[in-house]
Amino acid sequence: MKDRRHLVAFALCLLIPLGGMTGCSYDYPEPEPVNTATADPAPATASLPPYKSRQVLEQEARNYAELERLLRTSSPGPVLLSDVGPLDGPARGFGSFEKVPAAGQYTVTAACVGAAGAKVFVGQEHPGAPFRPVELELDCAGATSQVIALQQGYVFAHLFLPSPGDTPWTGAVGGVRVSGTG
Repeated sequence: MKDRRHLVAFALCLLIPLGGMTGCSYDYPEPEPVNTATADPAPATASLPPYKSRQVLEQEARNYAELERLLRTSSPGPVLLSDVGPLDGPARGFGSFEKVPAAGQYTVTAACVGAAGAKVFVGQEHPGAPFRPVELELDCAGATSQVIALQQGYVFAHLFLPSPGDTPWTGAVGGVRVSGTG
């Protein structure tokens, strides 16, 4: 029971600092026109809305395949945490945490495909210790790796996107892996 309370407290502690780094947006649907005798019915369109574009979905699938290749070839050892997500479009970003079984050196590898760049924050929070997550600046030209020391407990990874939430959907993706050094 005590571990569960610690886990909940830890998760809440992560949300507070990260809440200032993220932004949310919600696109409210266009109001429907009032049916009057003078209103013409909207013509059916052949094009799909941007979030259902077949070309973008295909590009996103290719980008995820390339991202997986980059992360897999750059991450040595057993994978402790792995997360990916879109960098633009209707549902973008990622954030997750995983339990670190033992203190030691771990390799953090992050990459993005199809965009100009992104930032990934990885770290731990310990009572009484300063909160200093590792920031990886991604230029989407390849994978970025860094070895960090982690303590037993939980590690988090969070994608930070400085651009607004209403950017066009291109299929750009990003991801992170935390793995043992071997």
